[in-house]
Amino acid sequence: MYNYHNLNDVEFEELCKDVMQRKLSANLRLFSKGRDGGIDLTDNTHTHNIVVQVKHYIRSSYANLRAALKTELEKINKLRPKQYYICCGMELTAANIREIYEIFSEFMITDHNIVTLNEIDEFLQNTQNADIVRKHYKLWLYSSNILSEIYNQNVFIDCETLLSDVNEESTAFVPTHIYEACIEHLINHGTLMLTGGPGVGKTITSKMLVLYFATQGYRIRYTTNGDITDIKNSLSHDREQKEVVLLDDCLGQHYFKMKQSQEDELLSLIKYTKLFTNKKIILNSRITIFNEAKERSHEFNNFFEQKKMINYIINMDELTPLEKAKILYNHLKSKKIPKNYYSSILENKNYLKVVQHKNYTPRIIEHVTFEHNYLRVVPESYFNFIVQNLKNPHDIWKNEFEQRLQNIDRAFLTTLYSLTDTYIEHNILKKCFLKRISTMNNIDTTVDQWSLILSRLNQSIINIVDIKGKQHIGVINPSVNDYLKLVFTNNFLELSAIRDSICNYLQFERCYTKEELPNIYCQLILDGAVHEIDFADTHQKNYFITSKISEYHIKNTNYTPIIFDYLSNSYYYNFSHVNWLNHFEVLSALLSNDFYRFYSIDQFIYSQDSISNLLENLDLDELVMTINLLDEFFEAQENCPSWIEQICKEKIDESIMYYYECADTTEYCDNYNMGDLISEHTRSYWDRPDYEEYVDKSSVVSDLEKRIISDIEDEVQEKLSSLEEKFRQLLEVPMTYNVNTTEIENAFDAYFRDSYEESYRGGSSMSQSFVSEIEAIFER
Repeated sequence: MYNYHNLNDVEFEELCKDVMQRKLSANLRLFSKGRDGGIDLTDNTHTHNIVVQVKHYIRSSYANLRAALKTELEKINKLRPKQYYICCGMELTAANIREIYEIFSEFMITDHNIVTLNEIDEFLQNTQNADIVRKHYKLWLYSSNILSEIYNQNVFIDCETLLSDVNEESTAFVPTHIYEACIEHLINHGTLMLTGGPGVGKTITSKMLVLYFATQGYRIRYTTNGDITDIKNSLSHDREQKEVVLLDDCLGQHYFKMKQSQEDELLSLIKYTKLFTNKKIILNSRITIFNEAKERSHEFNNFFEQKKMINYIINMDELTPLEKAKILYNHLKSKKIPKNYYSSILENKNYLKVVQHKNYTPRIIEHVTFEHNYLRVVPESYFNFIVQNLKNPHDIWKNEFEQRLQNIDRAFLTTLYSLTDTYIEHNILKKCFLKRISTMNNIDTTVDQWSLILSRLNQSIINIVDIKGKQHIGVINPSVNDYLKLVFTNNFLELSAIRDSICNYLQFERCYTKEELPNIYCQLILDGAVHEIDFADTHQKNYFITSKISEYHIKNTNYTPIIFDYLSNSYYYNFSHVNWLNHFEVLSALLSNDFYRFYSIDQFIYSQDSISNLLENLDLDELVMTINLLDEFFEAQENCPSWIEQICKEKIDESIMYYYECADTTEYCDNYNMGDLISEHTRSYWDRPDYEEYVDKSSVVSDLEKRIISDIEDEVQEKLSSLEEKFRQLLEVPMTYNVNTTEIENAFDAYFRDSYEESYRGGSSMSQSFVSEIEAIFER
């Protein structure tokens, strides 16, 4: 049996409505009987040919149900329906059913008009009614135990952040028509990008979508601003392996933070998942950031303009008033809003004013239903409190930040923002925060302020989650960061206080502008303060220091060991950073006359082991540039070591083979028009009166394989073309190489699956009046 205990009264009524509509082949709607307090389903609000009475009573007794039903008799006598049905959320005995039938027999053909919980469940267990179960997500979510089972799956990244609050969030979630359309689209097409403004429900909709597919046997791949390349590498090449990828806020919360390559990485991942029928990918982003990415990347823009991926825009104006009402009601119920506060919303039908407000978003509704927020006002003022938040949605966190938090709490949040707009490791934040409050006056050092703050702010403005066995801390939702960004922009005194307490390299780029950073970085190196700054690891620190020494032409023998350590152990370190010189530029600077002599680089450059380490693990482009630079240097010195050619040959051979092995077949498939290839290998047969076409799939795959191998070989030769001639002559480029034909076959199959629709912009007509149904929800 499905788990019905988590359905509130409205959700149970909706379920019964769907069940009875199918049973009776009739359209039903909710309506309210005002002072009678009865919430019924009827086929016609005027004639009432069919009336269905729904009794939740899931945790109640038969005695209570019988008493409630007897009060309905007078109402039913007035309505005089041709058929009267009772749907009840409890199991009934034969005697129970007989007793109820005797009360209402005048309006019932048989006692089958009394539908018990067992009968509802039996109906829903029928596979023909699976769409109803899917629509009522709490049935499959809590019956499948998926929330506990996910922990036992081979989940790659950040699953803990997915699960940290989804159990609570799901109690207030409403499966809107947008959600339903997303499910259908993912089933049919497998890829989906959700965009919309802040707080409209992108994240929770994405989470509920991914959890639905988890119940269908899909393994989850989830990350919040994680490494997209790692996500792609984690996916199975097995066609039968079901996997669903969720990239929450995939383009970053603030577009100035995005990597130049991020759109390309996204496209690569999307294209790869499209090759498999059993892989789904769900992405979401704020609409402004999504548009910025399209403007910046021509390929990214074309991908969406050509309908290669559907972009569903969540627009709150396109949620129906009834859906907005259900979201409001679910939050009120799940947060257990006291009756005296609830009365303020019922008075004068104030709930209609909330639902119809132009600034309505689920985030604001969530905010005003948190206990620590609504208890700030007296019950009689609760509706006015909601309206004020709707009128001034940007003040939600302003009021929280300025009026409710203590000074030390505000310092904690600004320190958190100085490090990240997602999640940061517990120990990193703690060190930075303790450094920050060490400069503050009137801080009681006799108590553990850190633990007190975490206890005070957790689940109200911050989240604490466990990621791979380590605690990480972040704000409760992105709108907090939106406000903190304003604090950084407008409150120079607080920004200055954070700057004075910086102890982690992450803080510099969030606390200074691009124009200010060069002077800051230069001074760090000059006065040695860089040694007081924490980096991700020694490689990153060595890279940073050597890069800035090279960029600002700093000469200080104290840094000689760091430079040598960088050349020996960190030159291959893959840390792409727009404000740091790349490795090739750093090495070029170190080999210039001034630096070469000052830092005694000759001790490194003429060591065979050192050069071997330097060239290790470089990609082909970096390797070619580095070898050319070394060759140019040795020629200028007129002192080329005898072993250099052999080392370079070995490293280039290794790099070429690695390039072939890592070539992404799916990216090359996209370079060719699959339709044209298929036409070239399609044979037509005329056998009167029939006409038949046969596509030779193996020939298409073989043809494409040859073209891809040729493309890869051309790329390698192009990269090697800039290599000095004497090194090129030493190489033995592989003459044969096999690519992954499975991925080519997948691309072939995907061509026939693709059937793109127009972009979805939301849903139902706004002209329809939902007032009576909204009243039916609130007027109980």
